[in-house]
Amino acid sequence: MSYFTEILAETSDGFRALDVDVRDASDLDSLVEMMQAAGSEDGESVAVIEHEDEWFGLVRVCENNEIKVFLSDLRAVELSPFADIFADFLDSQPDAYEAEPEEEFGLEEDAVAETDDDAEDEEIAMLEFDVDAEWGGDSEIYADRGVLPADLIEQVEKYRSDPARVVAHVGETVGFADQLQAAR
Repeated sequence: MSYFTEILAETSDGFRALDVDVRDASDLDSLVEMMQAAGSEDGESVAVIEHEDEWFGLVRVCENNEIKVFLSDLRAVELSPFADIFADFLDSQPDAYEAEPEEEFGLEEDAVAETDDDAEDEEIAMLEFDVDAEWGGDSEIYADRGVLPADLIEQVEKYRSDPARVVAHVGETVGFADQLQAAR
């Protein structure tokens, strides 16, 4: 399995690929510095890191120099050569109840207790998923550009073995999909 990395900067004409190698970054600060130095002053930039069939990471430098990071699988990132870049995010998986309001999970205050059969069904269903795969960082990384946190997390969970598909979805919504595809 191989890695794909690309940094894209937004300009008045859309996004463009930058001639910067993500692997040269020793930590998140150095990656951000590389992105800012190579990018344009009138837009923002995004670094995309994908490990084929396993995980992806997005680093967004906003116009106001705010840094946002999203990682699709913390354990896989921790075992990767990019672990040093994302060290501050490897234990950042928020509790599900903190990530979304209670009503969005379909919970009610007077929830009926599960029967033993329901509990067994849930245990069996849980065995079908990779229990170690937890996302981390900021699920609102592109909420202001139309990628809702719940949609991003749903995509990550649905396409765990196809991170490029999730990144393409984000890219289509934000506007960098064509440039990213051309860089592949």
